[in-house]
Amino acid sequence: MKAYIYTLGCRVNQSESMMIADSLASLGVEISSAPEDADLMVVNSCALTESAEAKTRRAIKDFRRKNPNAKICATGCYAQTNAESLREVGVGLIVSNARKSDVPRLAYEFALSGRAEQSEYFNSQNAEARFLEKLNYSQKDLGFLGDTPVSDRANLKIQDGCDNACAYCIIPRARGLPRSRSVEDIVKDAENLVSRGVAEIILTGINLSKFSGSLASLANRINSIQGIKRIAFGSIEPPVKEVEILCAMMKDSSHKLARHFHISLQSACSKTLKNMGRKYGVGDFFGMVDFIKSADENIGIGTDVICGFPEESEEDFEETFENIKKSKLNFLHVFTYSPRPGTLAALKPQVPMPIRKRRSDALRVLGETLKRKFFESQEGREEFVLLENQLPSGVYLGYASNYVQTAVKIGKSGLKNQMCRVKIGTPIGSGRVKAEFLELV
Repeated sequence: MKAYIYTLGCRVNQSESMMIADSLASLGVEISSAPEDADLMVVNSCALTESAEAKTRRAIKDFRRKNPNAKICATGCYAQTNAESLREVGVGLIVSNARKSDVPRLAYEFALSGRAEQSEYFNSQNAEARFLEKLNYSQKDLGFLGDTPVSDRANLKIQDGCDNACAYCIIPRARGLPRSRSVEDIVKDAENLVSRGVAEIILTGINLSKFSGSLASLANRINSIQGIKRIAFGSIEPPVKEVEILCAMMKDSSHKLARHFHISLQSACSKTLKNMGRKYGVGDFFGMVDFIKSADENIGIGTDVICGFPEESEEDFEETFENIKKSKLNFLHVFTYSPRPGTLAALKPQVPMPIRKRRSDALRVLGETLKRKFFESQEGREEFVLLENQLPSGVYLGYASNYVQTAVKIGKSGLKNQMCRVKIGTPIGSGRVKAEFLELV
């Protein structure tokens, strides 16, 4: 049997999909990189935006055309929040997030027999409430258990769920309340990944700030695994716990923790933040950014910003623009607001789409300016770069510890996943810097 796994959305989904692949492989299933020859498609879906849902439906329809006799199983947040629409495009087995650890077994049995165990989806608030209770207190976790070599960075889920109830977000309804994996299970998974060749592990969650343990202690545990070359954190909600300790660890050249934070902002306007239901103020956020940069100006800091949120006036946007312009942020990930049915924000007066796009474009230009300024500040510094793909020109691409993408020419092939020391040069294009190769480490 061959299975094709299609993943949308966040790093947590990516981590879970790799775990699902491991479990299917343990049942004797071959994991295919192409859908054309697969007997089974497992869709790990996203419900963050309507665009993600539409992309899921298109992929399923395309798979059905290519493999009319194959079976399709769907899980993830879209499968949780709107399972019926997935049935309409031919999904035969739908598994709720509460039973995601059962996906490999259920999908395997479904592919063999063609009989689907009754899926869990809901048409009333009472049924949904019962599901959330089950999800919050009874969910089991998948884990990494394979031995297939991996030469790319890997996401490792350490936390699930969120209770922030932001006005634009449906994910708490799909993922439930915050809960954390045990440190021992996380470390066991990290050891498995490193044994398979993973050089960089990204610790991720639906809301990392809700992790019940110490992020610093966890990073230290993983740092002690022989063979690990880099540890990074996924997106973190403000305020960042243990920010002082984490900055000290990042400054320690012997520690594998990447010198980089990605801290979600969403808006730099006080009124808009309040309308979004965010739990911090503009001053709190930028005070934290200033502290990180005072600890080490070479730490890279990125953030997310949503443009054109309902009721955002031109003055509100200008407040966001100016606050970011004078800040010490280095990387911007800009989203044009899209109303998500089922959220409070979707019921509010909407900003016209041309205005949303204009504001997003302006902020993206600012983001390029901030990034280039940070890149220029790194010129002449020595950095450790984890090599990734080699281009036909012989140049390797790779990221420095502070998320500066480098292009370094090395007269040797087959060095993917190796760490090297480089001297940072000048920016080239809009997304990377030239670097001089010094040595492999």
